Amino acid sequence: MPRSFRIPLIALFVFASVIVVSAQSPWLGTYEFTEDGGKNAGGSPIVVSHQVDVLNSDKGLVATVKSNGYQTAVDVLCLVKVKGNKAMFYFEGYGDDNMFENYSKGQLMFTLEKGKSDLLTHWGVFKPIVPKNERSGKVYFAKVDSNKK
Repeated sequence: MPRSFRIPLIALFVFASVIVVSAQSPWLGTYEFTEDGGKNAGGSPIVVSHQVDVLNSDKGLVATVKSNGYQTAVDVLCLVKVKGNKAMFYFEGYGDDNMFENYSKGQLMFTLEKGKSDLLTHWGVFKPIVPKNERSGKVYFAKVDSNKK
């Protein structure tokens, strides 16, 4: 094959590969969930914000899960396994800003499931802070950014 055809062909292959990876990863992006637990006995607000960032890596999809707020500092790393319309988040390790170590490698943290028009959460060992939010199969997280790669 002449050299003049190789470079455009390689560029086309790389471009097509990027499109295929993006098409196979609809879970890429940032998801958020904020809990409002009212106020404690002293009048301080009980608010905790959770953020999940799903990214591509050499291991496939990975995620950072961070929860910050009232008596909470969680920073964990997860492997993400996709099966059909579900993304399952498995504990892999702790980030630098984690306060407590409660999880073991490989534990199912939670699952996100794409419904017809919403995103359902099924809790595993990772639980919300406010007890009224512990019911699985409800909408908690919302996708706020899909530009992460």
